[in-house]
Amino acid sequence: VYGQDVVTLCLHMHGCRVIQKAIRCLEQEDVSKLITEFHDKVLAFIHDPNGNHVIQRCIQVMSSFAKTAAHNDNPDLASSLSDEMQFIVDDIVSNVESLSTHRYGCRVVQRAIEHCVEDQKNEVLENMMSCHQKLVVDQYGNYVVQQVLACGSEAHQAAVLETLTENGALLALSKHKYASNVVESVLVHGKPRHKEKILEEMLKDTRGEVGGYCCVVELAKDPIANYVVNKAIEISQSGQKERFFEVISSSRQELSKSPYAKYVLQRIAKRDK
Repeated sequence: VYGQDVVTLCLHMHGCRVIQKAIRCLEQEDVSKLITEFHDKVLAFIHDPNGNHVIQRCIQVMSSFAKTAAHNDNPDLASSLSDEMQFIVDDIVSNVESLSTHRYGCRVVQRAIEHCVEDQKNEVLENMMSCHQKLVVDQYGNYVVQQVLACGSEAHQAAVLETLTENGALLALSKHKYASNVVESVLVHGKPRHKEKILEEMLKDTRGEVGGYCCVVELAKDPIANYVVNKAIEISQSGQKERFFEVISSSRQELSKSPYAKYVLQRIAKRDK
């Protein structure tokens, strides 16, 4: 590997696989030596269909080395290994919004959130959270936000939840092609109290007020949001599940006029049998 043009290999369809395997299989000292070739090239690699995989592998392996050293009571080595890949983290942090909305960049940001040691992970998260509202509705950014829900701190998860639920935002976001993925992610992977918050928002009914509506009924009629409703019913516990059944059953006539609500009505019909 050292005898080759490493940068050219990283950007080549087959060469990038050789570099990835080297990073995965070489001893720690050799990997540390290899990644010095990537200085000032991180963003070029990330934006490349082949090079981005090399950066993902660097993050995964170097972070694993650092965590292993820390676990083995060698904090100096752990710190040194983290420092050796800090140049990658710095480029991610400085460009986190543009990378999170990029086809390949979003994968690298996700790997950083998933694998980096705590200080580096929080560095990425703190910078990403300043633009997470934009990412929720982005074609690629929504996957980064889902990774925050899986790996972020309580504060980061709470901030995402607030974005999804404040000022009645859940109705529009559940109907959105990309944001609906984030809503479903909370329902599937979120903490119990976060799921509870989403479910309660869905069950809100203001039909007695001027311009009021029942959130879950409106969602059930939508071509995208009906999937969110089905997932909500699936994961809800006995008390809330009954409330979903009651609201939907009482609105059966209205829902029967929508071609998309049939999926929710079918779930209700199965339960009634």
